[in-house]
Amino acid sequence: QVSQSVGAILKELGRDDLEHLICFQSRVGPVEWIGPDTEDEIKRAGAEKRAVMVIPVAFVSEHSETLVELDIEYGELAHEVGIPEYLRVPTVTVHPKFVEGLAGLVKGCQKGTTSSLCGGRICPSDATGCPLKSA
Repeated sequence: QVSQSVGAILKELGRDDLEHLICFQSRVGPVEWIGPDTEDEIKRAGAEKRAVMVIPVAFVSEHSETLVELDIEYGELAHEVGIPEYLRVPTVTVHPKFVEGLAGLVKGCQKGTTSSLCGGRICPSDATGCPLKSA
């Protein structure tokens, strides 16, 4: 879903050719995690003396992972490894279009028509017309 979101954003911006890398953070414990790892990629960018712009597409609000991990911890790491510029794009938080989109999902759910952009449906138990329910 993250990859699909990034692809859709780039397409909407008309920048399908924009150089980017999707990476992940917040691994907890010894469990295998999704990669590539953000910390490793920051170190690589530092070795290459490349600027980094972090766009937290999987987060919709400012919270501990954006404010502490992305801003402070990764910002300090970026400085330590020699990244010339490190920026983090704000989350959508309360942007009017985001709130409008959420309201539309809630209204659709109340009518039993909420669907996922991945093609399947997310249907409440009392919704009618859901193709995932047995007839």
